[in-house]
Parts: sequence; C-alpha cells; structure tokens
Amino acid sequence: MQLFWEKGIKEVKMDDIASFLSVSKRTIYELFEDKEQLLLEALKLEQKKMREEAKKRIRGAKHILEIILILYTLYFEKLKMINTKFFKEIEKYPNICKRNREREKKNNKRFLAWMEMARRQGLFREDANFEVLSYILHRDIEAIISVKKQGEPSELGKYSWDELGRFLILFYLRGIATPLGQDVIEEYMKKNK
Repeated sequence: MQLFWEKGIKEVKMDDIASFLSVSKRTIYELFEDKEQLLLEALKLEQKKMREEAKKRIRGAKHILEIILILYTLYFEKLKMINTKFFKEIEKYPNICKRNREREKKNNKRFLAWMEMARRQGLFREDANFEVLSYILHRDIEAIISVKKQGEPSELGKYSWDELGRFLILFYLRGIATPLGQDVIEEYMKKNK
C-alpha cells in the first residue's frame, strides 16, 4: 500500500511493485490477475494491520469514548499518509468501491453501537441522535477528502489533516458529550496534541 498511497494508483507500475517487493514481475502476475486484485489484497492486508494497531492502542482505555477517540485519531493518521491522487483513482476500481461501501456500512453499525454504549456510560447526552450525527460526520469527512483529492487551493485545503480531525472531534463529539464525556475528551486532547 505504501507505493499506492505515496504516488497514487495510476503512477505505480508493476515494475515499481516488483522492485519494491524484490520479486519478479512474473511472480506478481502469477499471484494476481490484475492491478485491481493486487490493490484489493493490499487493502485487505493494510486493514488487518490497522485493526492490530487499533487493538494495541485501545488496551487500557477506561471508557468507550476513549476507544472512539483513539480509532478516530488512527483513521486521520492514515488519511494524512495518503496522496490525494489515491482517492480519485480508487474510484476506477468497482470491486474495491463495492467492498469499501460494505465496510462503511459495517463500521457505521459498530460506530452507532459504541455511541449508544457511551450514552449508557453517561458520556453522551440522552437526547443525542447518533444516526444523524453519523450521517453528518460521514458527509463532512467525505467533503474534506473531496477537497483534498481535488488538490486545488481552497479555504479547507489550507488546514492539515490533524487540524481538521481535531476540529471534528471537538465540534461533533464534544457537542453531544455530558460534562463527564467532555472531561474524557479534554483529557484525551491534552495527551494527544
């Protein structure tokens, strides 16, 4: 994934991949039908690594809200590593797009369950509508990615991924947090400047 993330998909040739992996181009073609299959397998491997990293980071979390914040931070860390061309070019691969949509649905269900758990722990307000929050948050993240992938100067484009991620946490999660939840968020934000 490193090559695809650094250069975008189109710029990475099979020769580049073979050289990076120290294998022959023929070996790659024996293992993968085409670039899409190679990219799909690389994405699966990267997602597995991300899950392992997430498990390591969430050990010792006291509240589900800490877990949400840790995962959110990890997500934005990954986003900032990706060349904006990658986002544009991935759209040309229908099987990957379909898989990504399915994963988004699963992740959204998990997110909603975690938000509900945080409410039961007294960290989020009783009147918070998590489905609306999820929808708006998802659309805002898509808008940020869209602006970044266009690569054109814009008001939003002048902010780093870290700044945008921190703002979204403060704006959305802090906005629905109880005083206890706000304390958890503040503590997390101080530790992770």
